[in-house]
Amino acid sequence: MKTPKIEILPLRAAVSADAPTTPDVLVKIIPPELEEDIKRPTLNLGLVIDRSGSMEGRNKMQYARQAACYAVEQLLPTDRVSVTIYDNRVDTLIASTLAVDKANIIRRINQISPRGMTALHAGWAEGCVQVSQHLNAEHLNRVILLSDGLANVGKTNPDDIATDVHRMTQGGVSTTTIGVGDDYNEDLMEAMAVSGDGNYYYIQSPEQLPNIFGRELQGLMTTFGTTVTLGIEPQGGVTVVDMLNDLKVNSNGRYRLPNLLVANPIEIVVRLKVPAMAEQADLCYFRLAWNDPKQQERQNIRVGLRLPVLSGAQLEELPFNTEVQQQVALLMAARAKKEAVQLVDRGHYDQASEVLAQSKTQMLDFDLPMLDSEAEALTDLADELKARQFASYRKRSSYQSHTRTHSKSHRDVDLFYRFCRGPIKGDITQKLTGLRKPIQAIVNSADHNLSNYGSLSSAIHLAAGPQLLEACRQLKGCAEGEAKITEGYNLPSPWVIHTVCPRWQDGNHGEERRLAHCYRSCLELAEKHNIRSIAFPAIGAGAMGFPSKLAAKVAIQETARFLAHNRSIGEILFVCFDDKVRHDFEAEFWKIAKW
Repeated sequence: MKTPKIEILPLRAAVSADAPTTPDVLVKIIPPELEEDIKRPTLNLGLVIDRSGSMEGRNKMQYARQAACYAVEQLLPTDRVSVTIYDNRVDTLIASTLAVDKANIIRRINQISPRGMTALHAGWAEGCVQVSQHLNAEHLNRVILLSDGLANVGKTNPDDIATDVHRMTQGGVSTTTIGVGDDYNEDLMEAMAVSGDGNYYYIQSPEQLPNIFGRELQGLMTTFGTTVTLGIEPQGGVTVVDMLNDLKVNSNGRYRLPNLLVANPIEIVVRLKVPAMAEQADLCYFRLAWNDPKQQERQNIRVGLRLPVLSGAQLEELPFNTEVQQQVALLMAARAKKEAVQLVDRGHYDQASEVLAQSKTQMLDFDLPMLDSEAEALTDLADELKARQFASYRKRSSYQSHTRTHSKSHRDVDLFYRFCRGPIKGDITQKLTGLRKPIQAIVNSADHNLSNYGSLSSAIHLAAGPQLLEACRQLKGCAEGEAKITEGYNLPSPWVIHTVCPRWQDGNHGEERRLAHCYRSCLELAEKHNIRSIAFPAIGAGAMGFPSKLAAKVAIQETARFLAHNRSIGEILFVCFDDKVRHDFEAEFWKIAKW
């Protein structure tokens, strides 16, 4: 396994010789890519499931059982698993065992039914007991706690419970928490996850439980570093004036980071104060340290920051690094959400609304693609607050702030808004008017000659006017899977991206791969032309004969993969031509973007 890299990006690539500066510095911890021959760590899991009476509503228990069964199905015979269930009483449904007889484990999970109250702490503690009985430093030892209600039996104080969780973490057992709906205590579940060196998930609908369990297991299977810390060592009069992420500090004064996962970068922003510099010198060192289950000694790497020294006038001429600028803005928005929650808790609703409004204005003022989705998130929070939907508002706002500032994956929230809240039904030439922000490019699924034949192409050409057809003739055709661009003329979008979709045969001729290439070509072309928003039809799901479920899967997964590594495109909208296709696209969308 290769070691991670640390990339240091300052907001401006120099410091001043004339006066102190306070540069924001983005510290990017970049784990290695997934290696095909990597051997995943052995898992020692304790599943702790709330079976209190409230789990009966909205099919919560049904989905909880399904999620737990899914987790068991993913385990290897060398992995261990236990299942603890709790209401006002705690029962060990399955004592820690090797995942050999999966059919029996799944059969017993499917017999769980809701009843009683919520002894959350006692249920979690029993899950820890089961994991601790087979503790192995070379394995990943984790309790996954699921609850939809308040801890109301036994120990209930969040600080006391978090202290117990931290004690177990130091002993080698980590904790992930999953809160379902709007009735659980988000402060408690978040505190347990932070103290437990695990993850915290908030989901509004139980349908996503299997997907959340899948994501948690995927993270565990790709973990190569635990007990991760970042040490910051200023040099020569430089000081740290702010850590924009909300990170805990350990007894050695180092910041605690999430586990290192393959292909899952961590981003930290530090604000330094640098005195006027006479000459170039080391400003700060950053030391990343972690435990590798395969190594006896603690691993670490150390990198330094050294910047050129310019006059104040020269420094002002330097451009801002937009990646750093964007990350700073996102973290400041997370702080605003946390501040607004605190104001709401004190009954200062108008002040909380003003904080959200100011943060949204700042997002839009930056005029950066990724900040458009954050502005939309702030709008939704403000709407919930205005409607006095305090339970969902508080959970949603707290969760967004937590995932952003703790450097956990916040792709759910980002994707939700970058996908314009989900697919819509209608005529793509008509649905793009009246949106909050105009879409800059429409995608046309065309033939090799880029003609105006076909229902979609004819509608686009009709709306754009005859100039579009003449522009397409000038392009002299397009190869299958590739994309070409023209102006939009009379369309509501200034650009049209034309791509040639393969015809569905039987699925054995690379159709799925070639359809994915269509999406990739369109997105790469949009990026090349600085297009920040794009509307796709359901490519392939019409006359080209693709099964709509497969067309939806390819579309959502390929665009999500692109967005995960690209910040130049802020919005992608899918416009589907009928209810069946929209339903299939929506189902795929919710698999990756619901939160």
